[in-house]
Amino acid sequence: MVSKYKINDTGLALNTHPHRFKEWYPFFFWVLLLTVSIIAGLLVLEWTENRRFMDNQRRSIVEQLSTIRARLEGGLNAELLLARSIITQVAINTDITKEQFSMIAEHFMEASNHIRNIGLAKGTVLTYVYPVKGNEEAIGLDYLTIESQWPAVKRVIEGRQTIVAGPLKLVQGGIGIIGRTPIYIDSKGDRDGNGTYFGILSVVIDMPSLLEAAELIKKNGHLAIAIRGKDGLGAKGDVFYGSENLFEKNPVLTNIALPGGSWLMAATPASGWGMTSPLIVFYRLGALTVNLIIVALLFVQRLEMIRRKKIEMERKQLIRELKAALSQVKQLSGFLPICANCKKIRDDRGYWKQIEAYIRDHSEANFSHGICPDCAKELYPDITISDDDE
Repeated sequence: MVSKYKINDTGLALNTHPHRFKEWYPFFFWVLLLTVSIIAGLLVLEWTENRRFMDNQRRSIVEQLSTIRARLEGGLNAELLLARSIITQVAINTDITKEQFSMIAEHFMEASNHIRNIGLAKGTVLTYVYPVKGNEEAIGLDYLTIESQWPAVKRVIEGRQTIVAGPLKLVQGGIGIIGRTPIYIDSKGDRDGNGTYFGILSVVIDMPSLLEAAELIKKNGHLAIAIRGKDGLGAKGDVFYGSENLFEKNPVLTNIALPGGSWLMAATPASGWGMTSPLIVFYRLGALTVNLIIVALLFVQRLEMIRRKKIEMERKQLIRELKAALSQVKQLSGFLPICANCKKIRDDRGYWKQIEAYIRDHSEANFSHGICPDCAKELYPDITISDDDE
């Protein structure tokens, strides 16, 4: 039997059968199954990691915005709280003079960090302003004649509560927000929400200073921030800080509570949302490494199986060949020198042996001696041999 394997120069058995790759089918199947499983697992891992990465980005921005919001609300409310003390003084003394107002305003501005000026309007006319220097053009202005400010002033009067207006360009220059509080008094001169309208106390807060104190400008290096809600209108108000397009980029949103309204602050990373975690590349390298290692182990295992199969087949072939050789050892073949007279046979060593001895030594046959009828008649003619004896 001819083996379908042959040995190459390296001693590795090569399959020369037309279907020599058939024995590799299990290997390719397991490699494919392993690769698909690793890819599927990697996709799930990447999705989970990217989700975690996005959540962490938003969580980080929420924490930063919460700090900014707290500082903005705290700084703004602290300034407006000072104004309420001034309102109490004015409500008690409706005939307050310019000097008296300046003295009170000066005292409270010393405790302020962001107030640019304090104004008192009797009716709708801005009567007193402190400090006067730099604000001369504002004194005597009638809110009814200022189209950009009258709607906010009207809301204050009708709403009977403090409302923050702006940010807006100030008549005296710069950008500021104005906290306006209406003053109502009764006949006794005491401030009463149900009393008669007297005027408005305006506190002008420097917007850049307030934003800087809240570290919003500092954070802007890492975050893209926008604020909308001019005049305290929240999500319905105009954008007054940052880009309006930011509100369309899936930002983190937070409300900044104001007296009588709110601002809506939005933020994203300055470079935009990162959609892919930086760890993904390491996950992919790890998955590729694991896949290659397992494939290599499967390959080595398959080679070892082929080697063992080859050895087993060669062993079986050798056994078959040995059995065939053994079965032929006792079979006589070829030409035998035999004596024409005595019928002795000459063996390989040149000795003449009786034919029965030679056949016994070179085959599985044994002899039992007898006399054939012809020889019996020749050797024993006196003895009659019947056919039954034959």
